[in-house]
Amino acid sequence: MTARKPKIVPLDDFDRESVPSQLAEIHRRLRRGGHDAFLVGGCIRDYLLGLTPKDFDTATDARPERVRKLLPHAFIIGRRFRLVHVRRGDATYEIATYRKEPPSIKVSKSARRFSPENTYGNQREDAFRRDYTINALYLDLSRNQVIDYVGGLRDLRDRVIRSIGPPEERFKEDPVRMLRAARFAAKLGFSLEPSVTAAIHANKKLLNHVSRPRMRDELVKLFLTGYGAASYRAMLKLDLLTTVFPQHEAARPMIEQAMVESDERFASGHKLSPTYLFATMLWHFYSDRLLKLEAEHGEHAQVGELRQQACHDIFQMTRRYISINREAEQFILSIFALQVRLERKRNIRRTLDHPRIRAAVHLLALRAQTGEVDPNVVTWWEKRQPPRDAKRPRKRISKQNQRTSRNEKRRIDVG
Repeated sequence: MTARKPKIVPLDDFDRESVPSQLAEIHRRLRRGGHDAFLVGGCIRDYLLGLTPKDFDTATDARPERVRKLLPHAFIIGRRFRLVHVRRGDATYEIATYRKEPPSIKVSKSARRFSPENTYGNQREDAFRRDYTINALYLDLSRNQVIDYVGGLRDLRDRVIRSIGPPEERFKEDPVRMLRAARFAAKLGFSLEPSVTAAIHANKKLLNHVSRPRMRDELVKLFLTGYGAASYRAMLKLDLLTTVFPQHEAARPMIEQAMVESDERFASGHKLSPTYLFATMLWHFYSDRLLKLEAEHGEHAQVGELRQQACHDIFQMTRRYISINREAEQFILSIFALQVRLERKRNIRRTLDHPRIRAAVHLLALRAQTGEVDPNVVTWWEKRQPPRDAKRPRKRISKQNQRTSRNEKRRIDVG
């Protein structure tokens, strides 16, 4: 680790209105308690690039227990990384204590490694344990100064993503950093420093060891934050999708179109569904699997059972890489099963009453854009589907269920 002094750059024109007032008050309370309080990471990077920061993370020398005492409505989260979340209205702000690289220790596979990850340090040590130089900048709100230990300001100017320390070592510590490199390159339009690119190609198989929930979260950040198409291209260029989603190449035209639509919906302020995006990525494998099952079982097979089996098979394949809960599986199964009805215009009234009709028609339209379905069929359904805010018809309750409900209510009233 270099011992040179950090570069300190004043921001005379810093726009204080860009920082939420509640967060500024949190910083003042920490300083009054005798501790550091600095904004750190992506919010500074985005501000200096003229982008609107989305998240504001704080770094301090105060331990989590001390932060909780100084700030009302604060609570400690995490075991591997202990952080403090502070609630202010509808917003939650994250505060992390300075850390340094944990010591290298040998532990058995059954041992829990929580304490080494919470090895606290000073600000310099905290900067050097981060992933990329452009994410290791600190902003002092009391002095309007940016503090740079690692050359992040230079790399922002040169529009390059550079690892702090040898990239191979950084990726072995946390393989998700490879996905973050692709996301930053897509979002910012930056180039990867050659050693970073080389290390990604050499270590991409380490992504197989990333937990499935974390992989899902990273894919959502890649594809559902307004830069999906660029992120997809960056992942292709780095050959990372082969590890994360091995069968992607056959479904590429549909995935590319889904990413374009995702970016358009994000820009227009519409809500984005990770489950729907995963459905578009899995449709090709589902339809291929269904055709194979139909060929194996012949004409007398139960079509509904084959559809469920096809979905079961692709979910089993997908669970090896990302986590998909039961609710998401039911959503995907529903809109896949509706495709046949939509294509053949069958059971029209029942289909229009289905709670997933809008998502199913949206998927049908996406298939039409890749040449899989007649666009006229899509137009036909789009004219007939209910408006977004339409109320669904109430489900009929049988007389038996009505009697049961009245009896339960009577028991509750008596009790």
